[in-house]
Amino acid sequence: MTRQPLLLLTAAALLTACGKKAEQPLVIRTTEIARRTIVVQAEATGVIEPINVVEVKSRASGQVIQMPVETGTLVRAGDLIVQLDTRDVQNQFDQAKADLEAAEKRLEVSSIQKKRSDELLAARIITAQENEAAQLDFANAQSAIVRSRAALDIAQQRLEEARVTAPVLGTIIEKPVALGQVVQSGTSAVGGGTTIVKMADLTRVRARALVNETDIGAVRAGLEATVTVDAFPDRPFRGVVEKIEPQAVVQQNVTMFPVLVTLDNRDGLLMPGMNGEVSIVSERREEVIAVANEAVRSVREAAQAAPLLGLDPDSVQAQIRASQGSGFGGAAGMRNGAPGAASGAPAGGRPSTGLADAARTNGSRARGTGGDSAAPRVGGRRNGGGATGGAAAGGSAGGRPQGMNGATTGGAPNGARRSGGRSGLVFVQKADSTWEPRVVRLGVADYDYTEVISGLKPGEKVALLSAAALQAQRQQSTERFRAMTGGGSPLGGGSTGGAGGAGGGRPTGGGGGGGGGGGSR
Repeated sequence: MTRQPLLLLTAAALLTACGKKAEQPLVIRTTEIARRTIVVQAEATGVIEPINVVEVKSRASGQVIQMPVETGTLVRAGDLIVQLDTRDVQNQFDQAKADLEAAEKRLEVSSIQKKRSDELLAARIITAQENEAAQLDFANAQSAIVRSRAALDIAQQRLEEARVTAPVLGTIIEKPVALGQVVQSGTSAVGGGTTIVKMADLTRVRARALVNETDIGAVRAGLEATVTVDAFPDRPFRGVVEKIEPQAVVQQNVTMFPVLVTLDNRDGLLMPGMNGEVSIVSERREEVIAVANEAVRSVREAAQAAPLLGLDPDSVQAQIRASQGSGFGGAAGMRNGAPGAASGAPAGGRPSTGLADAARTNGSRARGTGGDSAAPRVGGRRNGGGATGGAAAGGSAGGRPQGMNGATTGGAPNGARRSGGRSGLVFVQKADSTWEPRVVRLGVADYDYTEVISGLKPGEKVALLSAAALQAQRQQSTERFRAMTGGGSPLGGGSTGGAGGAGGGRPTGGGGGGGGGGGSR
């Protein structure tokens, strides 16, 4: 009975000693603060489409006897598209013309008879009743002239309608009718008539892109956009956001909004149906002080980051509290439990756990419009959001969906919308190569750098704390505690905390790190 406790204590001591021996000092990389241009973009995939498609139909019915156009033919207004058989309408026109000539002769004779009748009535040779009959015959002749001219005009119009011409300048994009086919009139047929061709002006086209709802708030009409199609990967096409359609589109549980980007296509390189990547520039900051996103941590990660730099966590937290009391309202908000600041990503909405690379791969670069590209986007939002929330909050929000804490997985554009000033933690290298924790105020961010509003100046060097280092630190803390307690959990729950973290985060350990972080505190 006495030997078993001694063996357990000896094993625990050996494990602790091995753990200390295995810990190797990490090589901390640094980066220098400099001025940079930060461009915030909302990215999506889009499809090229014509702005205005015109369906050409015939007002007359008949058989197609001539069709000089093909798909892709450029036509101008008035160019012949289809010539219908005119034998029937030509006969009607000739008959109407003959009727008009006969009516003119009748009017001429009736006019002479009316004049003679007036003279005979004045000489009292005929009665007034006979004169009235001559007047009526003259009026009927005049009416026949009007009817004959109207019939001739209608026949002339039908003859002209047998010749279908292009209404506007454009390119034939679809031709469902072939030579010899009988087409129905678009005005008299019940089904609306036969569509002869579809044409559109392709000198100006637009790209229809589905932008994720987390980025749509930064997009507005008039912003510059760049479209890169698969057919010309090395040639970007510049355009302008025309409008944002109000009706959302849901694909694979991801809500997106159609954004229309107008493009100049006078070269004729862009064709309807082409797929491409659409980048909409929502903000641009020229030559601002910028810090690498990898160097910015959440204030709540101070306890995990301090040991990596050889600093005492309690001392670091004391310095942070002192700086927060000096006027960093955003940091104070984090201390008081503001969800947007505590759980959010300090570097422009990027994952505060340091999972920047994974989030950028699975989330930001997979901004999709549906189809195959939408699946990675779903994973980026759901899984990435959970991992971010779990680790940044010390594991308290391991299964929290992205969007509740204001952090977008790899979503610098989303973070850029909160450009009023957010707080983040950096470690500045002093002259004696020691590290000084400093709370800074941040502005807009792209995928690599974040604008520094205050707290840093060009030339200073800050530490780059990778996600792997923070994850390793949390894991080491957990393992040491388990070794000393015989495999127990910091919260007394054993493996329950780890499973909860893994359930809310990524399979790569983001969620597990969240659970471990919560336990170490």
